[in-house]
Amino acid sequence: MLFVLPLIFGLIPTRTRNIRKRYTSLANCFGGGVFFGTCFLHLIPEVKLELLEYAKLSNSTILNIVPLPELLECTGFILMILLESIISMVLGGHGHSHGFEALSTMDEENKVEVNGKSDSTPVAPNPHGKREGTKGVTVMILALAIHSVFEGLAIGVEHSPSVFMQLAGAIVIHKCVVAFALGTKIINSNQNFKVLLILVSVFCICTPIGVGVAMSIMNQLAKSETKTLMLSSGIIQGLSTGFFLYITFAEMLFSEMQDGKDVLLKVLFLTAGVIVIAVSTIAHNYMES
Repeated sequence: MLFVLPLIFGLIPTRTRNIRKRYTSLANCFGGGVFFGTCFLHLIPEVKLELLEYAKLSNSTILNIVPLPELLECTGFILMILLESIISMVLGGHGHSHGFEALSTMDEENKVEVNGKSDSTPVAPNPHGKREGTKGVTVMILALAIHSVFEGLAIGVEHSPSVFMQLAGAIVIHKCVVAFALGTKIINSNQNFKVLLILVSVFCICTPIGVGVAMSIMNQLAKSETKTLMLSSGIIQGLSTGFFLYITFAEMLFSEMQDGKDVLLKVLFLTAGVIVIAVSTIAHNYMES
């Protein structure tokens, strides 16, 4: 699911470019709502519970003095900002936002939106500034791939199957939107289908790799004593929650809201994502009680 669906969306631009940015933006807002709800209804309470259990087992009073769960989540958020900044500096400004820039480029080439309504009048492509060489596309893929590995790491540390599926579903929505934008960008750079397939496949495989690495780490930790497992799991999940908070706010929601288009509709889709998670959480808690 984490590989196949984004790959399909990444190859769609070879057949059609008539999917408007408005629809992909709404899908991204729904995914952002799923992340938003999952962070505050599942991940943050879980991290606190895990570390409190460790404090009880170890008779440690440190958590009564230091807000460790919140500090870990802040650290994860800051680490993601640092990672994005380093990628931007090293790769010459090619950051994760390129996926959404590609959506804007695709939208300008194919559809004009006026007051939230799409006009089907084709726009003549502008050859200046829109054609990138293989090097530029490869750099963009590298930046997205590094980011995708961290997304996978954040999912893989989750030990609850229901929460894992919720996070994976939200990641799939997000990756499908970015993969479609990426496919459009590669097509615009005059690459053939073989190059498109290779580059999109590299982007799509990175999240499953991150999930596998995280699961391997958690399996190794599971062999240790209970206290060590709880502390290690709490720290890793606290950092990964910070990763998800960054993805939710800095990338998905901020990038969609800043253009000022269809704001109320986007908020509605955001709310729908939160409601889905809230209902599933209530149902899960009810079944376990």
